[in-house]
Amino acid sequence: MHDTSSEGAPSQAGTGTTVMTDRTVDGRGTVVLLRVVAVLALLQTLVQGLLAGMLLNGDLDSIDPHGHNAYAFEFLVFLQVVAAVLLWRRNRWLTWPLKATIGILAATFAQTGLGLNSALAAHVTLGVALCAMETALVLRAFTLRVAAPARS
Repeated sequence: MHDTSSEGAPSQAGTGTTVMTDRTVDGRGTVVLLRVVAVLALLQTLVQGLLAGMLLNGDLDSIDPHGHNAYAFEFLVFLQVVAAVLLWRRNRWLTWPLKATIGILAATFAQTGLGLNSALAAHVTLGVALCAMETALVLRAFTLRVAAPARS
C-alpha cells in the first residue's frame, strides 16, 4: 500500500523536513579527538549509573567512587567542549558539536549541584538524561565525514 494524497498523487509528507548534509569536515585529528572523548564520557555515564545503583541498593561504600567518577566525567565533558571548539575553528559552519557539548557541560554542572544537595529524584533523572545526551553525541559524532587530505 502506498501513501497517497486524495488525488492519488504521492504524499509530500517529507517535503520541507530537515536533512543532514553530507558536507565533509576538515581536521581528522579533531574529529577523532571528539569521538574518543565522547565515547569515554559515555562509558563514564554507564559507570556512574552502576555506582548509583549500588548506592541505591544500600552499598554506602560506593558514594566516594560515585563522587570521584563524577569529577572525572566533568573533566571529560570539558574536554568534549575543547574538542568541539577545535573542530569549529576549522569548520565555522559546523556548530552542532559546540552547542551539544556546551549543553551537556551545563547539564553536568546542574547534575553535580543536584547530587551535592541530595536532590535524589532530580539527580537520578538528569543522570539518565545525560547518558542519553552522551549517546546521541557519540552517534552523531560518528556521522561526521572527514575530508581526504590534500595530495601534493
